[in-house]
Amino acid sequence: MTTKQIIMATITGTIVLFLFDGAFQAIPKFGVRAVERMETNDLTTTKFVELTDQMAYLVTDKTVSFVATKQADFYNLSKFFAIEFLSAFAIALLFALLFAKIKFERLKDRLLLTIGFAVIASFAIHIPYLNWWGFSLAYTIGVVLKTVFGWTLIAFIQNRFIFKIN
Repeated sequence: MTTKQIIMATITGTIVLFLFDGAFQAIPKFGVRAVERMETNDLTTTKFVELTDQMAYLVTDKTVSFVATKQADFYNLSKFFAIEFLSAFAIALLFALLFAKIKFERLKDRLLLTIGFAVIASFAIHIPYLNWWGFSLAYTIGVVLKTVFGWTLIAFIQNRFIFKIN
């Protein structure tokens, strides 16, 4: 594989993954859209301000809630998009470098390897959040599918159309 192919695979993979992630997250009640907004009151607002940049949990006799608290200005769409784009770039670059070096000659084998990596990453990252932090099943399924489908999509495009693997 040439340096030009690696650069093209990285650029293409970044754009495709960034757009795919954004589109996939727009599915209602699935993944990110499964997170509900909670209204606050005087009691919670004061305590949340004290807990800024910390994790906390709220306990009642029937429930436990984990809370991550940040200042309101932390939630900045421009910053989120920039970080999301850099994340997509890193993933696309790592896959481009991997595919440039591996000896698998069939597209099917490269896609199976990608799916394996996506499943491993999901079990290492998303499943513990479901287990330990109580993230909803709908959210967890959404982010796992987004990871598996998104990574497989860029692997297919990089290998089939840029690296010309059949």
